[in-house]
Amino acid sequence: MRDQDAGRRYEALDGLRGVAAIAVMLYHIGGWTGRPWLAAHGYLAVDFFFCLSGFVLAHAYGRREIGWLGYMRARLIRLWPLIAITMLAGAAVTIEHRERVPGWIALGLLMIPRVWPDEAMFSPLFPLNPPTWSLFLELAASALWFPLRRISVMGHVLLVVGFGCAMAFISHGMGGVQTGWDRATFWIGLLRTALPFLLGFGCYRIRSHVAATVPVWALAIVLAVVLSFPWTPLNWLYDFACVSLAFPLIVLAGRRDPDGLLGKICRVSGAISYPLYILHWVGWELMLRLYKAVGGQGYPWPFAIVSMLVIVLGAWAVLKVYDEPVRRRLRAL
Repeated sequence: MRDQDAGRRYEALDGLRGVAAIAVMLYHIGGWTGRPWLAAHGYLAVDFFFCLSGFVLAHAYGRREIGWLGYMRARLIRLWPLIAITMLAGAAVTIEHRERVPGWIALGLLMIPRVWPDEAMFSPLFPLNPPTWSLFLELAASALWFPLRRISVMGHVLLVVGFGCAMAFISHGMGGVQTGWDRATFWIGLLRTALPFLLGFGCYRIRSHVAATVPVWALAIVLAVVLSFPWTPLNWLYDFACVSLAFPLIVLAGRRDPDGLLGKICRVSGAISYPLYILHWVGWELMLRLYKAVGGQGYPWPFAIVSMLVIVLGAWAVLKVYDEPVRRRLRAL
């Protein structure tokens, strides 16, 4: 039977992806400038991305007749151009450990995480652009998922239950799911990626049995509130509930494509989400260097706000001038 959803873009989910990307930027800039209350749970946006990926990739490739190598080629074309340019930009703003930069560039361009111990105290998996950790783990999870994309429902449920129990244990022990980005927690990061990815895949599998949907503007408000919620004494439970329950419900409810202006906003939001996520760390470092070069001190609100606006506009410019043209050329090869 032909899938009635074949060819759909799920524009509402694209719009929510943009909300999550903004939350990550606010979370990081809040932490860097001494304002940790700014999108206090913005790090959970990464788990929302994983859940979205499980849903969207199941929609795009679940029944598509394509080999594993063809699938991986398509995923790399989607992700690699922006990863490459951020590695080079990250090398330009790196001050410490300059002697290690050539090796870090090579690893970044090859998308090889730095998981082995060395003498450097700076421990991100990708030192030249730390947010790349989640892209690598999403790529790894999707590569493992593709051969199993037609797994039985029972097998799928068993995987979710197993990963869910393990993630609940880890979340309780670590006080949340804010982990996976460095060498010490790399293997935990794989688990953090797998659970929401499988839940998103599950959402796609049951979508035809769930009729209820919610307007995207309402879901955007809910998602923003969830990602901005203050830290709580039961933070581990809040994080786990968001990953295992709230995010899958938001994805399931976000299948109503908006019309008119709201639809255009969602398309723009979805288009800029990945460039904004992968560029915001480098963009902030560049703005900070410029600010200090002209004598700026501290992190006043005007500087933070202007920096965020510049980062958003810069992400859009990079998308249009570099990312989209490069991807078109790579697909044509």
